[in-house]
Amino acid sequence: MAHLDRRQAISLAIGASFLVGAPPGKTAGTRGPIRLSLNENPWGPGPKARAAVAAAIDDGCRYGGEYGTRLIAAIAALEGVATERVVLGSGSGELLHMLALGWAARGTVSCAWPTFGQLMAFAEKVGAEVRKVPLDAALRHDLDALDAATPSGTGLLYLCNPNNPTGTVVNGARLREFVRRLSARTLVVVDEAYMDLVEPGATESMVDLTRGEDNVVVLRTFSKVHGLAGLRVGYALGRPDTLRRLRSLQMATPNVLGLAAAAASLEDKAFISMSRDRIVADRRRITKVCNELGMQCSDSHGNFVFVRTGMPLAQFRERMKTLGFEVGRPFEPLNDWCRISIGTTADNDSLIDALRQVKGVRA
Repeated sequence: MAHLDRRQAISLAIGASFLVGAPPGKTAGTRGPIRLSLNENPWGPGPKARAAVAAAIDDGCRYGGEYGTRLIAAIAALEGVATERVVLGSGSGELLHMLALGWAARGTVSCAWPTFGQLMAFAEKVGAEVRKVPLDAALRHDLDALDAATPSGTGLLYLCNPNNPTGTVVNGARLREFVRRLSARTLVVVDEAYMDLVEPGATESMVDLTRGEDNVVVLRTFSKVHGLAGLRVGYALGRPDTLRRLRSLQMATPNVLGLAAAAASLEDKAFISMSRDRIVADRRRITKVCNELGMQCSDSHGNFVFVRTGMPLAQFRERMKTLGFEVGRPFEPLNDWCRISIGTTADNDSLIDALRQVKGVRA
C-alpha cells in the first residue's frame, strides 16, 4: 500500500466519517441518550466542509487572518454588501456578547420573552436593565408592545426571527417597517440564525436593511443549516460605522478550521439543500404527529418543534429520558412546553414512537 502523508490520512478519515454517518437512532457525535435539546444539525458538516477541514489541518498552528479575509469576501458576495459591512465572530454567541458590551452596558435592552437569552444574560452582567415583553397568544413577537417598551435612549432592541424557542416568525413586510421605524431610536439587532429553515413566504430576511444607512445589525450563523456548531463561526452585517465599533470589541479569533469549513460550506449547495429539506420534512412530520396526539405545537420555522406537553416540563423531560431522549430545557413562563430539536430521520422515527408512549397511544 502506498504511503499516505498526514493530510491525506486525515482527509480519508473525515470522508469516511461522512459516508458512514450516524448509526440508526443515534445522532452523530453523541453517546447515551439521543440528544434533541440543543438545536444542533445532525446532518453536518457537509462533505465540502469536511474536506476543507482536512486541507487546512496543517495550518492549525497558524492564526486565521487569511482564512478570515477569504470568508468575509465570500459572505459579502453572498449577501450583496461591501466587506466593511461584515464582521466575523466565534459563532453568533460572541457577537451577541460584543453587542451587549458595546450598546447595553449600564443601559437598557428590549426584547420579546421568551427568546434566545444570550445577549440579555450578558447585558445584565454588565449592568443593563432588560425589558422583557411577553409573546402574544400565538407565541409571536408582539410588535406593538415592543414599540412601547423601546423609548428613545434604549441601548438596543433584540429581535429573534425565527424566534428561539418558539420557532415563530413575524410577517416580513410588517417586520421591515417596524425595524426601520425603531432603528431611528436605537440599534435594532435581528438574529436570523434559523432563516434558512423558514417555510416559503412566512417571513423575510432583514439583510437588505444592512446595505443602507438604517441602524440595524443582522446576525447569521454557520451552526444551523450548515451543521458547524462545534466549529464556532457566525457573522454580523451592518453599517460600516457600527461594525467598526463592534469589531473593536472582538473577544476571540475564529479558528482556522472553522473558517475554512464555513467558506467551503457556502459553496456546497447540494448539502445545504439536503440539510434543509430533511429538517423541514421531519419538522412537518413531527408537528403533525404531535397535533394528532393532542400536543399543541407552535408554528415553528426552526430546526426544532415547540410542543405543549400536557404536564410539567420536568416530568416530561424525565419520562423522555427514560425512553432514551434528552430534550429541551425550561423556558419560563411556558413551563409545560418543551423545545425538541430535529434529529436524523432515524432519531425522529424513534422520537415519534416515544411521544406516543408518553401519551399512551399505540402506533
